[in-house]
Amino acid sequence: MREIVGTTKNNGNGSQQQQQEQISCTTTTNKCDDKRYSSTFKYILSKYLQFIRIPHRQDSILKTVQYSLWRLSKFYRNTVIPENTKCHYIPHRMSDALMKLSGEISWARYVLRFFGLPAAINGVDLRSWALENNYKRLGQVMSWTMIAYYPLEHLAYLCYKAPSVNWLPCATTSNACTNDVGSISSTDRYCHSSSILASKASAWSCRFWFTYLLLDIYRCTLSLRELKQNPHQTSKADDLVSISDSDKNENNNNNKLTQTDKQHREIVTVRTEHLQIVRNILYVLPAVNWSLPNWDTQPWLHNDLVNGLCWLESMVGLFQGVRDFQQI
Repeated sequence: MREIVGTTKNNGNGSQQQQQEQISCTTTTNKCDDKRYSSTFKYILSKYLQFIRIPHRQDSILKTVQYSLWRLSKFYRNTVIPENTKCHYIPHRMSDALMKLSGEISWARYVLRFFGLPAAINGVDLRSWALENNYKRLGQVMSWTMIAYYPLEHLAYLCYKAPSVNWLPCATTSNACTNDVGSISSTDRYCHSSSILASKASAWSCRFWFTYLLLDIYRCTLSLRELKQNPHQTSKADDLVSISDSDKNENNNNNKLTQTDKQHREIVTVRTEHLQIVRNILYVLPAVNWSLPNWDTQPWLHNDLVNGLCWLESMVGLFQGVRDFQQI
């Protein structure tokens, strides 16, 4: 009987130890999972912060959100309205809200362009005109187009958002400014002149932007042509230097790695240039539409077509930015 009691006590102690071990293992597993999830979250957060560090990537994200909201608003707008339904039907209210959000992001991108002019000025180097390097000359022309583009965009933004200010010293008037009595108030005159000035400044800025797009397409074409005409060639230094077999094998391995890296960079460059050409082509028609006189009152292209092309460009641009970031 004593042996049985002792055995029972030992079994009870063993089961308690097993339970404690299971609890400790479960606790350790939960801690490991928490650490893994925390490290994964921090890794994703660090990569995101590295990605948005460059201003044009921030604009790319905002642009994608802007035109995606427009695309989603069109989906709600095309929803069939049941009969005997009031005008405050939910899908249409959602469509209007998405369009307003898209418009607010568009104005936010106007504000971010205030930081683009210093970068364009920094890219100008007058000494490069004396060189016989066509790439540098082409880059200088592209920089000058942006130097003309940004101030006009700033002027258009100020005229749109603050029309009561007399931005144009010689304010023009028209019948649109007259009130019921027939007189023209100073505030209406300034608003009307600011609206005209904003439209003209925006059109001229898009003309410089259109020039930049054409030059960028030409630059990408030259870059792809040069890569095609001058493919990567292996170095012949090993054939001219007498070295031992062990050193020769080590150098061959290093040359193979260098060869692989250069070929990989060439592939990335070709892909980037092709994507850049696609983006510029998608932007050509919207740029032409916004460059024409009376583009806001008598547009050449339908607004849905223009926004659709810009939405496609934003998706391609975001894809290009992510792929380029992965190669860093």
